[in-house]
Amino acid sequence: MQPQYKCLTVLTMLYMTVKLMTIMLIYKIITLGPFAATASTLIMPLWFFLGDVIAEVYGYKVSRHVIWMALLCQFIFAFVCFGMIQLDSPPNWAYQTSYDQVFGKLPRVAIASFLAITFGAFLNAYMISKWKVLLKGKYFWLRSLGATTIGEAIFTIIAYLTEFLGIVPFSTLIQLMTNSFVVKLLLGPILVIPASILARLIKRIEGVESRV
Repeated sequence: MQPQYKCLTVLTMLYMTVKLMTIMLIYKIITLGPFAATASTLIMPLWFFLGDVIAEVYGYKVSRHVIWMALLCQFIFAFVCFGMIQLDSPPNWAYQTSYDQVFGKLPRVAIASFLAITFGAFLNAYMISKWKVLLKGKYFWLRSLGATTIGEAIFTIIAYLTEFLGIVPFSTLIQLMTNSFVVKLLLGPILVIPASILARLIKRIEGVESRV
């Protein structure tokens, strides 16, 4: 019988919400001191750590299912939004170019994200689960940091190359990609603390093994 989880639905909804934020904000460039980065840079680490919590508590099989469903929802969101903005508007509608700017590249972002997730997010979830067995369920914070660092590195390289190549100069692309990864590295040790607490709390609520 399939176990009745209490927290998985909420975690999955948060996971998908954060993912949609990242694809909407990928082309919003922000300044972080003297450096430039995409706004999604500040959100993506949260998405990875939510994925780590899901993999840690519920296992790789459930985590893999959540990732596939997130990819499906992302494609539906991107292509429906893109299709809707192609419909004819009244002659006095003055905001078409704004919608084109924000939503027009969503299919490209969704495809790029699919490629990045296929290699980065799945590897991250697999490593969390595999290392959990090797370390007998201990040191979630260390496993999460290691897996997220590797997963985000692969994700960032693939995503930025497929999303920005031909849109910005190559030197700018490399700068944005480097800045993004550095910011994610800096945010990692900060987010792993609440992620560890959350994983421990959910394990108790779900009644699964409590060692993190």
